[in-house]
Amino acid sequence: MKFGKPLLLTFASALLAQANVKANGLPIGESKGISKDSIRVKISAITSLPEELMEFDNLIPYESDEVIQDRLSCIKSEIPLTFNPYVRNYIDYFTVRNRKYTRRMLERENLYFPLFEKYLAKHDMPTELKYLAVVESALNPYAKSVVGALGLWQFMPATANDFRLVQNSFYDERMDPEKSTEAACKFLRQLYRIFDDWELALAAYNCGPGNVRKAINRAGGGKQTFWAIFPYLPKETRGYVPSFTAVMYAMNYAEAHKITTDSLQFPVATDTVLINHGLDLAKFSAELNLSPEELRNLNPAIKKDQIPGTVRNFAIKVPAEKRPVLARNRTTILNNARYAEPKPVYQPVVDKEPVMVAKQAAKVDSTQQNLALQKSDYVVKRGDYLSKIAAAHNVTIEEIKTWNNLKSSTVMANQKLVIFKPGAPADSTQNTALASAAETKPTEETASEVKETKEAAKMVASRKAPVRKATPKERVIIHSVQPGDTLWNISKKYNGITVEQIKKLNNLKGNELKPGQKLILG
Repeated sequence: MKFGKPLLLTFASALLAQANVKANGLPIGESKGISKDSIRVKISAITSLPEELMEFDNLIPYESDEVIQDRLSCIKSEIPLTFNPYVRNYIDYFTVRNRKYTRRMLERENLYFPLFEKYLAKHDMPTELKYLAVVESALNPYAKSVVGALGLWQFMPATANDFRLVQNSFYDERMDPEKSTEAACKFLRQLYRIFDDWELALAAYNCGPGNVRKAINRAGGGKQTFWAIFPYLPKETRGYVPSFTAVMYAMNYAEAHKITTDSLQFPVATDTVLINHGLDLAKFSAELNLSPEELRNLNPAIKKDQIPGTVRNFAIKVPAEKRPVLARNRTTILNNARYAEPKPVYQPVVDKEPVMVAKQAAKVDSTQQNLALQKSDYVVKRGDYLSKIAAAHNVTIEEIKTWNNLKSSTVMANQKLVIFKPGAPADSTQNTALASAAETKPTEETASEVKETKEAAKMVASRKAPVRKATPKERVIIHSVQPGDTLWNISKKYNGITVEQIKKLNNLKGNELKPGQKLILG
């Protein structure tokens, strides 16, 4: 985890900076050690300091490497607590430069550590892994990293899916302390089975098992330890295990470094209410005489101020002291706090004037009148078949069969076929010329050809411009997607439409919806 700059640098940190220990962010590199005597000399040389700062030992105790190493060895831990100059820098960070951070962790440890210990014991894992959440999130269930990791254990969305943590528009179990803790235990146990080493498992929790394997290979392969592959790990991961060790030390020996707090937080005894309809959390809080913050702190996984009406047996935690009130007035309280979802928005869409049969027919007649057809003869070649001939002349098989009175689709080599091809639209002059030309041909063959040409024109025209039956003006129903909506429950609200029809009407590739999205429903 990356820590930001401390909000207030103490006078002690300024002195440490002169001794080659950075006063901003996590320390990097190795410190050369600072003696008490050297600090006293620096302080005594400054005559303008307030009297209470002259005795530095009474403000921020500074312990030797030997003392810190001895204290680390006294902490009961299955995970190796290695001490070296790099770890010492991190210990100085939590005990000297950012004491405020350690004090805040002491305030919250009673709120979450018992829960962590419960699940670590359930999975038969080292109890000291509870300190990992301090490094990851500073014991803040709402903590979110710049890359999208969320919750006490900083799960990325994909990893959370692997461990079946629910994530949707109004609820995210990465922020649920119990469910995310169990998922973190399973993940850490999985990593330990891979590397058979808790320090390497911690490193893999931070940067992924793939990066740890790469570091092992670059270090020569075989059985390796964290410190053996240390130079080959990503920069952030190199500080991850030392931070874990330093946090354990700082929280176990906070009092020895005069870090104390009077603002201890403890978990509240809770009861569970199962919800089967929409719920306005602000109204529900008011009904129970709670502040919205109290209810939210008990249910950090709820992302919004409302529970959608689609939920079934959705569990909400309330203080156990509210159990008698709920027992007496449960129905009234839940009805008064019911969340009224906005009604679907109906937006009629005005279509163009529907085409009537008469108008369409008139259009077809006009097409027939202005369509110039060219009659040609085609001699069937060896290897020809009807569909091939139709495709070559851009006509249909049925048209060829009609024009040539064919009973089947079989044709023979050297068989002569009549083909009509649409030409350029004929103007009125051409029409008149065609008509007069037809009138000047008195023979029966001419009359037959004219009739044949008209029939062909009708077929081609009907193929080019199909008649559409008249329909009344249609109204399109638009549904505005609400939080918690799914395609399935939307289809149930609107009888006669299926999920697949909704997806087809709206060109949806999957089932995911976003609040405010408009859906066409008919």
